[in-house]
Amino acid sequence: MLVRKQAAGWSAGGLSVAVFAAVAAPAAVHGAYFPTSWGWTALAFGWATVVAVLAQRRLCLSGLELTSLIALASFTGWTALSAVWSQSKTQTVLEVERDLVYVTALAAALAIARRRTLSQLLAGVLAGITAISAYALATRFFPERLGVIDDLAANRLQQPLGYWNAVGVLAVMGALLALAFAVQARSLLGRTLTAATLPILLPTLYFTFGRGAWIALGVGALAMLALETRRLQLVTAVLMLSPASAAAVWLCSRSAALTSRAPTLADTTHAGHRLAPIVLGLAAIAGCVALALGLAERRLPPLPRARLVYAWALWLAALAATGAIIVSYGSPWRIARHGYREFTRAPVATSAQAVSSQSLNGRLFTFWGNGRAELWRIAWNDLRGHPWLGSGAGTFEQTWLRERPIRAQARDAHNLYLETLAELGPTGLALLAVAFGTPAVAALRARRRPLVTGAFAAYVAYLVHAGADWDWEMTAVTLTAVFCGAALLVAGRPDAGAPPLAFAWRAAVVAAALTASTCAFVGLIPNIALAAGTKATSAEDWREAESQARKAIRWAPWSSEGWQLLGEAQLQQAELAAARVSFRRAIAKDRSDWNLWLDLAFASTGQARRHAAATALRLDPLSPEIDQVRPVLGLPPDRH
Repeated sequence: MLVRKQAAGWSAGGLSVAVFAAVAAPAAVHGAYFPTSWGWTALAFGWATVVAVLAQRRLCLSGLELTSLIALASFTGWTALSAVWSQSKTQTVLEVERDLVYVTALAAALAIARRRTLSQLLAGVLAGITAISAYALATRFFPERLGVIDDLAANRLQQPLGYWNAVGVLAVMGALLALAFAVQARSLLGRTLTAATLPILLPTLYFTFGRGAWIALGVGALAMLALETRRLQLVTAVLMLSPASAAAVWLCSRSAALTSRAPTLADTTHAGHRLAPIVLGLAAIAGCVALALGLAERRLPPLPRARLVYAWALWLAALAATGAIIVSYGSPWRIARHGYREFTRAPVATSAQAVSSQSLNGRLFTFWGNGRAELWRIAWNDLRGHPWLGSGAGTFEQTWLRERPIRAQARDAHNLYLETLAELGPTGLALLAVAFGTPAVAALRARRRPLVTGAFAAYVAYLVHAGADWDWEMTAVTLTAVFCGAALLVAGRPDAGAPPLAFAWRAAVVAAALTASTCAFVGLIPNIALAAGTKATSAEDWREAESQARKAIRWAPWSSEGWQLLGEAQLQQAELAAARVSFRRAIAKDRSDWNLWLDLAFASTGQARRHAAATALRLDPLSPEIDQVRPVLGLPPDRH
């Protein structure tokens, strides 16, 4: 019996470590945004699924778990099928490679996790988010050692993921999980340590200066409150733990050097060194408060009358706060109209207004959508042109370049649901909705179990934020949401236990995992070759670039990228005839990629050059790259 308990303890601890690595490792490599990381990640999850299924005598998955897993796998299959009618098979296949990561991650989590190890699974998620957030915050406090200069970020916290809004929503999910642990963890040490992460996670969120992440935090907190059965305990914990985190955020906002768009290194270093120990002190205070709350909860007797008076006082305070907001800012409808006008305001005027201020603090108090209204309009127009099947997965960028009204680069529609509808039609959106909605149903069933409300709140925060950003493409962020969803599905298993899967189902899961792993491996090899070839091109090692390009062509004959890389290496060596052949073969696989036509124009002469350049211009009329070389390409000057 003792040996069995010790083995169970090691198993639970191993799960936490594995989940920590699964969250932190992808986040540490640019959020696993680039294709070279997808193959390794999907391979790891795929083989973990195979081992977990084969090593267990009984594999028990509930109906909700199977529904979510099958829906997500079907979504990936529908994405792959869209290559048949896609405008860009190259981009569609890349979307499939990314989707395989999410399917295999969900399968592995469901095959390994148990209801008794739910807290270990979520603890691993929280630990991974905290580690990434602590590093991100350290880049702000110690810029002389860890800081990275990026003009595009304008001093918004973005490392190590490479995108500020992704760091923000990751910190939001961590904060909601930390709050749940601080209130519901069984051990006092667990409550203390998790509460101490809040003054680290929330300043991390603040320094991203992302408005969508704060909205997601608010909606997630409301979802947590709505699902929680012990609301009074939750509200009390929020009131007691908030001062330390609020103080940390307020001190961060008061630092001119840390909130400036263009600070000096000396000023930022001085301010960061001064603020870092203060934030750590506030983290210690938050931990002590959580410890005191835990001790009081265990030692104080129940006081029904006092609880009733306290609850009424909180309701009255909430009503008073709501009334004050209405008096100050008007009715909800007026606020909504004002927000809509601000959100859809012309990007040029708003950008000029924003740049006029050197402080990033004011950014948090505007509703400007940063061009999202235009992105959504183009996506909606794309849907109207392909109402049933969509234009094919991964094709929004080409649609945007063709129809954009402003000179803004965008690869995604900044709205997962609208982009899915535009690219994959109603079928794709329905499959995604089932895959995402099933964990929410499981959360309703398991709402009385510890930590479920925290996982649900973090999950809801992701779903809300994904409606206004490209979280799906930031693999590390979506992986975190997948683990939260898996935790909800595991928590929703029936009390009597789900019936064990029949042999046919187990064999199907193993076969699907092996198939996914094989596909991931097949996609990994050309992605690595393309990355190596691009690096060789930068180093002007043309022989190596050609070698890697030909390797990519052999392993990914459906893709235009290998031929493009080969053509560019040949073009740089003045092998114009060979370059034209390579570019034409790339164009045959992806006729809507303006870059390929521009490359062909450079490799051509006379009428052929003008034709290729005109086609590139038609596919991207506002291209600044084409504008710079119009005379060389024989194009008339831009009259706009």
